[in-house]
Amino acid sequence: MALAAAASLLLLSACGSSTPASSGDVAPLSSLKVTPGSDDSTDPTVTFDSPLVATETAAKVVVDGKGEVIKENQNVTFKSVAYNAEDGKLLGSGFGQAALSLPTTDELKAQMPALFDTFLATKVGSWIAFVEPAADAAAAAPSESAAPSDKAPTAKTLVVLKVISAENIPEASKVLGADEVAKLKADGALPTVEIKDGKPVFTIPKGKDAPAGLVVDVVKEGTGKVAAADSQVVADYAGVRWEDGKSFDSSYDRGEPSPFGLNQVIKGWTQGLTGLKAGTQVILTIPSDLAYGDDAASGRPTGPLVFFVDLKEVK
Repeated sequence: MALAAAASLLLLSACGSSTPASSGDVAPLSSLKVTPGSDDSTDPTVTFDSPLVATETAAKVVVDGKGEVIKENQNVTFKSVAYNAEDGKLLGSGFGQAALSLPTTDELKAQMPALFDTFLATKVGSWIAFVEPAADAAAAAPSESAAPSDKAPTAKTLVVLKVISAENIPEASKVLGADEVAKLKADGALPTVEIKDGKPVFTIPKGKDAPAGLVVDVVKEGTGKVAAADSQVVADYAGVRWEDGKSFDSSYDRGEPSPFGLNQVIKGWTQGLTGLKAGTQVILTIPSDLAYGDDAASGRPTGPLVFFVDLKEVK
């Protein structure tokens, strides 16, 4: 997640110490007051002196929560409301929508360190105010007529978020071993593929749950160059959802194989194709956490996925 994208996520989703947890230059947030709404679907009342001039990143707990302390490697769900830092006007609110989440991982630590540090010093139920001048500057559309400036960027947006929950990030699914794959095949618990009229046709086993790990079912072993995790490859492929067998993407429909980097695709593809030789045909059954997840972005398939991949070339 890019820094600007993370800040946009906050915008569009539109405890024991006497000193509130904070990180960064919180002086510009000193006038901020937050009165929570009646429930987690109601906007808070937020007041602050405007313009709020912040030239450095800052995050500050403005209302202490009473839940468990947030830890590293957790998914923190939140709802947020955003204001124009210059005039105090409401920009957007996510309190009438489903909660969104951010993971307290090294990625968040690198991209939004003030928010990361503040998360780890607070509790579930807390309200946090956050400003990120650099993200605002990166997200702003550049003007062709704008003259270069040596001034530090100023925060355009103030985000106030409530932490709804924090849960440990589940351990990632593993690649199943050869014996495990063989047993699933013997039990009729894996998809099969037939090539008809030059295109793969999938059969998803009825009444069977998707495997608990990544299944790499080699249909035909190639003899070419071995793919590494960062290889550039060319492949024909087709993908369907495990749940209903519906197709969502196919290079066969486009009439030509697709080039891509194995370090630029979903984890199930990276892990499933690494170590295979050019010329290999394989069926990948990918659990949702190694695909697009159970709550994928609009237009992307959710849940476990099944791919037939014909690895044409490893560059």
